[in-house]
Amino acid sequence: MMKILAASLLVLLSTTALGCDVLLKLKGEIGTAQCTQDSQCRTVAVGAKSCGGPEFYLPWSIAEGRAEKIALLAKKYTDQRLLEIKQSGELSTCQFVADPAAVCKQKQCVLQSKDAIY
Repeated sequence: MMKILAASLLVLLSTTALGCDVLLKLKGEIGTAQCTQDSQCRTVAVGAKSCGGPEFYLPWSIAEGRAEKIALLAKKYTDQRLLEIKQSGELSTCQFVADPAAVCKQKQCVLQSKDAIY
């Protein structure tokens, strides 16, 4: 029984480490999200809650970020979180996290609503 618990813990820790690495890569790809107007700003849904929906949103700029790469990294992180949730039995609030939209403020894309910030 202890071996099974130890193996489960090892798997959980390794997936958590992978998730952190992917999140760092995602934030690196987003960069500083520089912009000159609101139309350059986008959001990306990131992570997963056990009852569905994203954990949070990140703002990014089409002037600086590569949409395909950002979407791929966000999906990879979300998939890792779903695996962690399944393996650990993690529970979360089932509160819906709405897309807050992003706007250009002081030449940087930011979320319109602070409620969705990670």
